[in-house]
Amino acid sequence: MAQATDYSLANQSGSSFRSELNSILSAVQTLNSGSTAPSNLVAHMVFLDTSTTPATLKIRNAANDGFIELGTASTNFGLVSASGATFTGDITLNAQSDVRFADSDSSNYVALQAPATVSSNTTFTLPSADGTANQALKTDASGNLGFASFLLATETTNGQVVTGGVRGAITTLTDAATIAIDMDDNNNFKVTLGGNRTLGNPTNVVEGQTGFIEVIQDGSGNRTLGYGTNYRFVGGSPPTVTTTASAVSVLAYAVMSDEKILITAHLDVKAQV
Repeated sequence: MAQATDYSLANQSGSSFRSELNSILSAVQTLNSGSTAPSNLVAHMVFLDTSTTPATLKIRNAANDGFIELGTASTNFGLVSASGATFTGDITLNAQSDVRFADSDSSNYVALQAPATVSSNTTFTLPSADGTANQALKTDASGNLGFASFLLATETTNGQVVTGGVRGAITTLTDAATIAIDMDDNNNFKVTLGGNRTLGNPTNVVEGQTGFIEVIQDGSGNRTLGYGTNYRFVGGSPPTVTTTASAVSVLAYAVMSDEKILITAHLDVKAQV
């Protein structure tokens, strides 16, 4: 390694001139190499910093107030080869940049990217082996992914067996003069009556859906419940919900068609006395 303190050749004797010239040429030959930067820095000056392993090749910026790192003095300047590379550290793609997997002729690709906003750093660890046919990836809520079998919402095969509890939540309906039900929300519902109400015809009705609607009287009680035109009743008589304050009636329903919803009432549901 060599550095020159001065690149300007002064008038001097032959031996001194030769010595200074050789010093300058040595610095040029070795790219001003050294563990610290040369003292006579100028814009665009090349410097091989030997304080790193491998040494780092740098060039002085145009403002002459800092260096631009070009890479290390190793194959491809330590940069990734376009024909393939092995990374030994993390890779960050900024601003939702994609990882793209091109097809056989590179005319189209499949890309993966981060969401627009990430509230905190998240790492997903892939499973160590493939799953079985029709399994899907699941998470353990700690970022560890694995394969598991799921009952598909569109499953049409007969004789499905579920080895475990299947539980549906209960959706609380908004109390209103006409109580709205969206059957896409759930199978089971509940509502507390704050006045005389009508149970409106549900939306998103699909033949075969079943469930219940828990009807609760408020603290005052004496609230009546009427029914929309799409409900059907045994004998054609709509049930009268129990009107005692805080009383509970449960309306079991079964959808027979878009406009036929069978209601069976369980009135004054409470603990045994």
